[in-house]
Amino acid sequence: MFGLITRRQLAKILDERDQHQKRALEEMAFEWARWFDKFRSLYAQWVKRDAKHDELAGSAGPLGGEASADASGGASPPPALRFPNSRRGF
Repeated sequence: MFGLITRRQLAKILDERDQHQKRALEEMAFEWARWFDKFRSLYAQWVKRDAKHDELAGSAGPLGGEASADASGGASPPPALRFPNSRRGF
């Protein structure tokens, strides 16, 4: 039924468990770093597009773009509608 194990076998089992936990923690840290880099680069692209859009809207003048919508009291479009290519791949 229940076998007796020696201290040597117990130490071996505990060492294997510790190694497995360390390896799993390292893999999880690697995955987290990879996802963090993905979101960091996506956020940088979004900020860059937003700045470019604001720059273009500011130079559009009173006849077009977002500047005229703000001058007439209209609300600016939500961020998803401002960038037509932001949903590419979905």
